Amino acid sequence: MKKKKIMQIISFLAALSLILSACGSGSNGSSNGSTTPGNSGAGGAKGEQIQLTFSHYYLEEERPTSAEMDSYMTLVEEWEANNPNVNLVQSVMSQADYSTKIQAQAAVNEIPDIFFLKGSWVSNFANNDLLMPINDYLDKYEHKDQFRKGVFDAATRDGNIYGIPNQLSITSVVFYNEQMWKEIGYDRFPDNWEDIYKAAEKFNEKGISAIALGNKDKWPAESSILSTMGDRFTGTDWTNSIIARDGSAKFTDPEFVSALDQMQNIAANKVFNPDFNIISNAQAEEYYAQGKAAATIDGHWALSYLLSNASEEVLSQTKVAILPPVDGGKGDNNTISGGAGWYVALNKNLEGAKLDAAMDFLFSTAGYDFSRVYAEKYGMTGPSLIEGTDLTQFPQLTQDFAALTGSLTFTPIYDMLMEGAIIESMNTGLQEVLNGTKTGQDLAAQLQSGQESL
Repeated sequence: MKKKKIMQIISFLAALSLILSACGSGSNGSSNGSTTPGNSGAGGAKGEQIQLTFSHYYLEEERPTSAEMDSYMTLVEEWEANNPNVNLVQSVMSQADYSTKIQAQAAVNEIPDIFFLKGSWVSNFANNDLLMPINDYLDKYEHKDQFRKGVFDAATRDGNIYGIPNQLSITSVVFYNEQMWKEIGYDRFPDNWEDIYKAAEKFNEKGISAIALGNKDKWPAESSILSTMGDRFTGTDWTNSIIARDGSAKFTDPEFVSALDQMQNIAANKVFNPDFNIISNAQAEEYYAQGKAAATIDGHWALSYLLSNASEEVLSQTKVAILPPVDGGKGDNNTISGGAGWYVALNKNLEGAKLDAAMDFLFSTAGYDFSRVYAEKYGMTGPSLIEGTDLTQFPQLTQDFAALTGSLTFTPIYDMLMEGAIIESMNTGLQEVLNGTKTGQDLAAQLQSGQESL
């Protein structure tokens, strides 16, 4: 264990002590199992009763509007039906509350048996010896070779793999209302920021926002805009250096400062709705669906929301695009942020029949079968390669989304791969940059100071 890491976590989460009273405990003991994963019928001796605790943020009320959530929970329900001797005790809450609680639990070594793990948390969890490596089980998994290249990168430390990806995140796609843009003189979403600024003036005169943003929970501006824009300014080598913390790249490098300045310029030109730091990402999607905004910059999850909530008129007019290029950047402009960054992970202290059952659950719900259900039911791309999906059976927007994202290169998602403490500082600081109360240079210096203290 690294005492410095422990003290950082405890210091950061000291104010969360009230939450800890509701935290559950994992199992005790340790073992390296050897069963083959993904075969169902888990639990060691036949009929042996087992209880597993499972924490996540897939709320049932959000399931009808989330293809990812429905696909995953469908497999969870199938696994439960096939394993009646396992009592799967689920703790479910909003993603924001989950992120707070699981890190609070980690600070006092009281994590559940099975839980969702963000890539930016892996170092802290692994350094404090909380995670069960899955390498031996993955090597025996019959669909190992179907996983896409790089999907385990964010969950790997010192050669140990600590989780199975339960999503392939695509975080930066522009969903825009073609008709609304045509009405102010644009046949398609503009390919330069100056035209977007001009369009924003026209939309604002009509009481409409050019682009809906809901940054209340801090992550959307960073994950859906800065992750893509920043990489275009800096290039991916810079991003990977920051992630690796090898010292060759710094947040104070002029290219990254330029990206922060660009974010401030966009907000200063009133491209976003005035309440962008007050409303949530879901509310921003609602603004777009209701015609209160002409576009929104969002992730793959927005596709399910729009298909479930937007009118037929709005859906027929919705097209997809990518952010405009940046001037003078070192990166590729034909890119968007994407990749695996959330995983299903296991408590290091599991052993025996509980470990066997938990490992079987892991591979049965977050492995190849998740990508299969996700593709067959919704036409979406998952962490595993699925061949032969007929996209013509899905709505036109789904087909357009698949065609666009399938032609692009993915760049790292900041909040999935950079250290959690850095992301917290970045996201909070970015709210201030967008409000105009902090300069890009000041935020960059703050981030670099934090990077050097890790």
